[in-house]
Amino acid sequence: MVTVKIKKEYFSIVLIVFVLFLLFRFPDEMKNGITNGLSICFQTVFPSLFPFLVLSSYIISSNVLNPFYKILFPITNLLFCQPAVCVPVIVLSMIGGFPVGLKMVKDLFKRNEITENQAKRLCFFCMNSGPAFAITVVGTSMLHSTLAGVIIYCSLCASSLILGFFTRFLDHNEKEGNAKQYRISNLSCLSSSLTNGINSILGICGWIVIFNGFIECFELINSNYFLSIFVKTTVEVTKACVDFSGKIALPYLTFIMGFGGFCVHFQVLDCLKECRVKYSHFLFSRVINGCLSAIITYIILLFVPVETDVFGNSGEIHSAPFSVSIWGFMALVIMCIIMIFDIDRKKKVC
Repeated sequence: MVTVKIKKEYFSIVLIVFVLFLLFRFPDEMKNGITNGLSICFQTVFPSLFPFLVLSSYIISSNVLNPFYKILFPITNLLFCQPAVCVPVIVLSMIGGFPVGLKMVKDLFKRNEITENQAKRLCFFCMNSGPAFAITVVGTSMLHSTLAGVIIYCSLCASSLILGFFTRFLDHNEKEGNAKQYRISNLSCLSSSLTNGINSILGICGWIVIFNGFIECFELINSNYFLSIFVKTTVEVTKACVDFSGKIALPYLTFIMGFGGFCVHFQVLDCLKECRVKYSHFLFSRVINGCLSAIITYIILLFVPVETDVFGNSGEIHSAPFSVSIWGFMALVIMCIIMIFDIDRKKKVC
């Protein structure tokens, strides 16, 4: 144990020295990378992800969807061997963006509404790119083909569902879990959900900014072409899509989005730790998800050919009308409808 602690301390010291070296040796490059990261956060991440973070937190902390759980239980039990309380997790993980699903899994597990095994299996497939990013940003704005974005998004969703189906065969002893608790819903849930959403989005944007700064410095000091390609495609998914959209085949781009990038992985490390999921297992599931989504994209393209700007230059993000806000707007509308029914129900009780 002492040896392990010493090694961890040495690693931390080396990492700190390396970060300080980059900050003082390449201040302009680090500043440019951080500026690009902030641009990505404000133009893409914040408007498309923040409403879903608030919505997901509100759904978990309130009891507005409890009447539907028994109805949906046969479906979730048959496909994923999961309790019906996981339905909003699975749905919002496919429309909300990468970290939304896992943050909902963490909240459910902390409330003892799902077991540890159920939480672990959900972590393997409840992380996906949302339609706002896959269809409108990557497809419409970067590839200039909405159809290409739809194919990418459908491939990612199909891959996640297939992976989720096979997780039901992993070793587990329970079938239904502990989804028996009912929570009290009130307006304070919305306030706490807003606070949780702000904290989550700040953490996500922080990792994006840091990784973009390091990528900028890495591109300057690295001369190996293949290593540079590997780092660009596996570290930060948004920048990878900006740099490679229109320059690589669609299945390869789908793999990049299916893998998610290490920046996204760092965003959910606290969720994995809370659910007691080993990162090596999670990393393996992301590789499988990326490969499977790429294969599905390739099969779809055999029947639905798509024309894109193969050698187009995508040096910056071009925001099309409603490219990053329409899905967020829909999430806000859903939240308003839920609150109206919730308040109306409480008035009837009184």
